[in-house]
Amino acid sequence: MNKAIITTVFIFALAVMASGCINELIPVDEEAASPDLSTYELEVFYSGSVGGEFVNTTTFYLTDNGSANVVHMIVNASAIEIIPLEDILNPNKEAVSNIIILAGNAEDTEPSFETFGMLSTSSIDDVPAFNYTMDEEVIRGQKHIYMRFNESLTGIVAYSMTTPMGQDFMYIPSHDSVVRFVLPEGYTTGNPFIGKVSPEPDERYFDELNREVLVWYDLRATTGSFTEMAREFLKVEIDEEELPYNPVVVKFYTTSAPRMLLIGTIILGGGALIVLGNYLSTRRRLQKTRELIEEGFDETGKGKLK
Repeated sequence: MNKAIITTVFIFALAVMASGCINELIPVDEEAASPDLSTYELEVFYSGSVGGEFVNTTTFYLTDNGSANVVHMIVNASAIEIIPLEDILNPNKEAVSNIIILAGNAEDTEPSFETFGMLSTSSIDDVPAFNYTMDEEVIRGQKHIYMRFNESLTGIVAYSMTTPMGQDFMYIPSHDSVVRFVLPEGYTTGNPFIGKVSPEPDERYFDELNREVLVWYDLRATTGSFTEMAREFLKVEIDEEELPYNPVVVKFYTTSAPRMLLIGTIILGGGALIVLGNYLSTRRRLQKTRELIEEGFDETGKGKLK
């Protein structure tokens, strides 16, 4: 009996110890956590419109295969909050993977274009190894993932994120940052009938690979925008602090999609006209036949009366 009790206590202690290790620091030099740096584009984006200082920049390299590469260029940050889209068909699929960190201690690293340029061309072995934890929390039914570093960093953090909505993508900002969407080559957005983007980006351009790039410099929500609409139409009392940023929603499509839609519309319209014309022609024939039959009945009736 004593042996059974001791065994039970021992197993319970092991379970408690194992559960307590879930959120401990994850060493980046473990083989299981070895990242693949070659999958990322570490383009340094700098805008003089933000006061001449290098600010946080978040770039999404979208694909049409259910994933996106995300590159954060952070300044003096100790954590990154990620709000992934839920994959209902694959609930156990890992939302964030292949994490890389190319950064330096915030106190010793100057946030300049030159610094980020140097980091973007570095290998993982060229920079200090930083540990991090991955915590999850559900807020108002939405999963939030927190990547917390063991110290404040200035540099580059990149990871792959699942995008279960395919060519529909939504980003919910959680901090001040310039936000960029790089669409796959041969894709675009903005057609009101095929795919819209909201809010309208501050800038659009094509990069060296002929990919369309959308840029937002400030996504902070303004008073009287979404929160005012929610109060007035949805009758929901929402504080400004609960929705500090405007979410970005984009539906992208191939550049040939509008032309194919126009061709399809013309074909369907032509088919509809043919069907309508055939219907009217048949109706006229039936009407004429009916009139002839009615005239025959009238003549027959008159003959009998005579």
